[in-house]
Amino acid sequence: MRGIKLVVPLLLVTVAGGCGYNRIQALDEQVEELRSNIEVELVNRNNLIPNLVATVEGAADFERGTFTEVARARAGLDQARQNVAEAVQEGDMQALAVAADQANRQIGTYINVAVEAYPQLRATEGFLALQDQLAESENRISVARRDYNEAVRTYNTYIRQFPQAITARVIGAERKEPFEAPPGADQTPTVDFGRGG
Repeated sequence: MRGIKLVVPLLLVTVAGGCGYNRIQALDEQVEELRSNIEVELVNRNNLIPNLVATVEGAADFERGTFTEVARARAGLDQARQNVAEAVQEGDMQALAVAADQANRQIGTYINVAVEAYPQLRATEGFLALQDQLAESENRISVARRDYNEAVRTYNTYIRQFPQAITARVIGAERKEPFEAPPGADQTPTVDFGRGG
């Protein structure tokens, strides 16, 4: 009788381990961590934007027409930044993808307007360093997206395999959505430092 009392819990632990519950939980946590990494990198890039604006404004002569164009571009950049922040709070990956793409486009527009208006920006160390930081930020965002999508693929594949599919269904583990670029995101923002100078 004593042997049966020891065997039953051991058998339950073995069955529970073999059903994939723990692995599903670990994969789910990994996906959530990598989703957060995307959000962190987007927020970091958003934090660079005020520096970009300050650099441009610091070099500006504030002529009326030029200032209007720069202000309009800045407003678009600020709105894109706000959209990314809202999407991060909501945790909606599709909205985050759209907002991130909008921010990419607005950064390109802002840089174009600023360099056309203030061509001396091309030569300033601060502006060049900021450009490098933005490029590095974009690279980190790209890596974070790739890592997230790989984790989502691993998770989705695992919960569809037998016997884990049974466990997944019982515990309500659902398919995760990969980070997909919105339509038109394949169009690179144009940054042309040769114009206007």
